[in-house]
Amino acid sequence: MSNIHNTGFSSVLKNFFLTLALTAACMAGVLIWNYVQIRPASAYTDQGVHRFEPYEVLPVQVKNTSGTGRSRRMHPTKTIYLLYYRATDGSGYRWSKEVPSKTYGRKRIEEGAPVERRVLSVTGENAYISVEAHLSAESYTRGLRRKYLLFFSVCILYLAGYGCFRLLKKKG
Repeated sequence: MSNIHNTGFSSVLKNFFLTLALTAACMAGVLIWNYVQIRPASAYTDQGVHRFEPYEVLPVQVKNTSGTGRSRRMHPTKTIYLLYYRATDGSGYRWSKEVPSKTYGRKRIEEGAPVERRVLSVTGENAYISVEAHLSAESYTRGLRRKYLLFFSVCILYLAGYGCFRLLKKKG
């Protein structure tokens, strides 16, 4: 009787690690795609560091990517709250970040604590991004590349370990 139980548990584990391997392979593909899409640092023009202050918090509907398949089908969207900031120098730059709740966002607005951010405009386009004040275009793109390479390496390490385990199991 306990042999049947162990076989069932090992089958569950086998399927779990196989699912992780498939997920790691898919993630590796997505990470490669994102890595290739990173613009070079030369594609940004530094507009300097600007001071931003919070002025509004609004609910925003976004696609629900958490939960199980059924949960996502039943609730395809979820509400998050974005705290909006605008540049205090009248340049028109805006920036937003997700906050845990509307009351948290309102409290930040009441405090009015300014945030300094570096603005990088995309050369040849009418677009810009804001990054932490200490980052340059080079350090921003280098950080993105490093992050994607790190996650890609973790996926590849898992796939290599899983592959070695499966080969050793077949031989033994």
